[in-house]
Amino acid sequence: MLKILSQISQHLKEYLTFSVLLLVSLTLLSIGDSPKLHLITQISVEIIGIIKSTTNVFSEFYNLKEENKKLRKTNVVLLTELSQLREEKLENIRLRRLLGFKERTNNYELVPADVVGKTLVSPYNYMILNVGLSDGIEVNMPVISESGVVGKIMKVGRNYSVAMILFHKDFRASVKIQRTRVDGILGWDGGEFLSVFNISKTMDVEVGDVVITSEYSTIFPPGFEIGIVTQIDNSVPGLFKLIKVKPLVDFTKIEEVFVVKYKSDLEREKIEQGIFEK
Repeated sequence: MLKILSQISQHLKEYLTFSVLLLVSLTLLSIGDSPKLHLITQISVEIIGIIKSTTNVFSEFYNLKEENKKLRKTNVVLLTELSQLREEKLENIRLRRLLGFKERTNNYELVPADVVGKTLVSPYNYMILNVGLSDGIEVNMPVISESGVVGKIMKVGRNYSVAMILFHKDFRASVKIQRTRVDGILGWDGGEFLSVFNISKTMDVEVGDVVITSEYSTIFPPGFEIGIVTQIDNSVPGLFKLIKVKPLVDFTKIEEVFVVKYKSDLEREKIEQGIFEK
């Protein structure tokens, strides 16, 4: 519509200009040389200027509209390129982390898996992974990421498996404070953070300490990072501290994990079970 108006205004401008000039010419021929001639000439110039200014509005508005469209298109292209650059940067960071992670886990066979489903709002939170029996996955195999421990396998199908994550009320793992080698049991009591139990109030633990898996664990290899101590409360009743731990893994964003082909020591498990049964 604007394009049509612009074309009409252009033709109208030419027609009106021609008409005014013709009228002026005829008037000048009729009155000859007189003082009125200069006045008519000035008026004619003003009229032509007004006609040009008025008819140019439609043309300029149309040109601005087209220019605005081009600028919006350019903006979309630039935003898309910026988004792609950000994704490439994040991918580069992730690959660097994976490279360092691979160097730390060379002693273990890792099976990469995608997270195809998960729940984070239940007392029994879990993840569904796209690996299973056909990939050599078994119950109780550890699940980790380049950030830290994720959980362990609790159910296995042919091509899929279910992993119990750290935020599961039945999850337990033997852990230790990396700095002081103090041992404890990691679990979750339904709060925002994980908890480490069975650490005496006399033991050396500080906020900022790293919590890692212990060699006492029958599920996890020793030395895998789990989280950072964020709170310590010595005022609770009893002999033990209340220690809160923030996991290194961000479970809201995790998309890829690794299942560690690490089998627990069945003989050791039987001996330990026998001790507790007595």
